[in-house]
Amino acid sequence: MSAFKFHYFDGRGRGELTRLIFVASGTPFEDHRVSYEKEWPHRKNETPIGQMPYLEYNGIVLPQSIAIARFIAKENNLAGQGNLEQVSE
Repeated sequence: MSAFKFHYFDGRGRGELTRLIFVASGTPFEDHRVSYEKEWPHRKNETPIGQMPYLEYNGIVLPQSIAIARFIAKENNLAGQGNLEQVSE
């Protein structure tokens, strides 16, 4: 079982960047896809800030797509050496 469990709808959208970072880095993760019509109405109150995507990592729940993508990139040395390199091309 992977240390990372990523929750998002069964589609691309805001969750695709994080999925691509996981694949590019070769990091194993559990991709938990939620059905918008069937599961989401019942699970919305259980999610952090009532939104998707979110990431479970070692007992911690991280919300917000860009924050998750930055975290995964930094954890896997894909973010750049310093602040300037992280924001430039």
